[in-house]
Amino acid sequence: MGKFDVSLIRYLSGEDYRVLTAIEMGMRNHELVPLHLIAVIASLKHGGCHKILRELVRHCLVAYDASARRRSK
Repeated sequence: MGKFDVSLIRYLSGEDYRVLTAIEMGMRNHELVPLHLIAVIASLKHGGCHKILRELVRHCLVAYDASARRRSK
């Protein structure tokens, strides 16, 4: 596992923390948390949640697995 870059933590907004918390809560029951579940738990609209997740993935704070949806069908 790589090292965690803590220099970005001070620049995160409240919505970023809501999404990160929603991911942690979703991981209690799911290995891979669906985007719509993250949006519901974080109480954000789908588009806003997607935008925040893109930023978190770009800064390597969360991982995104696009192939998981194709495997589950």
